[in-house]
Amino acid sequence: MRQRTSGLLADLEKEHTERWEAAEREIAEREAEAEAHEASLVAAAEARLAAAERAKAQAEEATRHGQENAEARAADLLARARMREERIVRETERTLREHGERRDEARAHMDNVRSSLAALTGRGPQDDPDRTPDDGPGTVPGPASGTDS
Repeated sequence: MRQRTSGLLADLEKEHTERWEAAEREIAEREAEAEAHEASLVAAAEARLAAAERAKAQAEEATRHGQENAEARAADLLARARMREERIVRETERTLREHGERRDEARAHMDNVRSSLAALTGRGPQDDPDRTPDDGPGTVPGPASGTDS
């Protein structure tokens, strides 16, 4: 009975050892598969991360170029506006100067006409019914006398 029990125990121990080794091999295989799967997932995630970083860098570069272009365009528009402003100011000053010269010429002509008429009629400027005492020499009598346009 001892021999039989010893043999039975030996057989059980052998079977138990075989099962244990089979389970360890299966666990090792599953761990290897899991590690391989994890490695492929990590590689895929790293590839997506690298692609996202490249896209981000491209977007930042495009944004920087867009900002530079916008700033350059704004500077150009400001420079053009300043040049236009200066040109308009010069043109306005020239026009005002020309109008002032024409006004002076017209007043001188009116004074000359008034003097000629006074000499022809024998009346002086003080005898002119359209002139007020406030009108100085060279002013045009009538409703348009106070405007300089």
